[in-house]
Amino acid sequence: MKLVVFDFDGTLARTSDVDAECFTQAFGEALQIRDFSTAWTDYEHVTDDGVMRQIFMERFGRHPHVEEREKIIDHFLGLLRSRCAVDNLEFGEVLGAASLISQLRGGGEWAVALATGAWRRSVEFKVQRAGLPITDIPSAFAEDGPSRESIVLTAVDRAAVQYRQQRFERIISVGDALWDVRTARKLGLPFLGVASEPRARLLRQDGASHVIEDFRSAAQCLQYFDEVRTP
Repeated sequence: MKLVVFDFDGTLARTSDVDAECFTQAFGEALQIRDFSTAWTDYEHVTDDGVMRQIFMERFGRHPHVEEREKIIDHFLGLLRSRCAVDNLEFGEVLGAASLISQLRGGGEWAVALATGAWRRSVEFKVQRAGLPITDIPSAFAEDGPSRESIVLTAVDRAAVQYRQQRFERIISVGDALWDVRTARKLGLPFLGVASEPRARLLRQDGASHVIEDFRSAAQCLQYFDEVRTP
């Protein structure tokens, strides 16, 4: 059995922009922390917990307290719900994602897992809104980090348990951002990018051998799953 490990925001759902906007807004409104960098590639660990920890270390010389973390997460979820009530199109699937995952889960050749740098509660909300059939697949979240490498490895370990595999014949990573490419490179995993121009060009420049715009062609996706190389 082979394993495909999907990122979530920007990869399976069109939620990258709304997620980043609400994340930034939550810091300002919940804890009055503003004017921090939103150039996410500048952070050591581009995960919700990783970014939060670095902001707190740079501002206060410490990690956030549990109550501060929970306050931001609660406010962040409230902002996501408000945005969804105004425009649920911001939470739609990347075209063809649900159909492809259903096909993979019914085929037997490829197992499916989720590895995302977002907090679990926010992902559960966005999965429901996007209508993706992934609520019961092995998953790892920001809470399993803070590094993206540890999140992906946790997802792989959980997949091995759930699918009863001592090892997978092939493991590939699918993502939409530069940090996804770099995580795959560090872990030695073949990588498939999901992006339209100009971001697709950036992924290729950083080492992605194959980049698709969406998942509408399941046949192409399956072909690329076997062809992609490690960045």
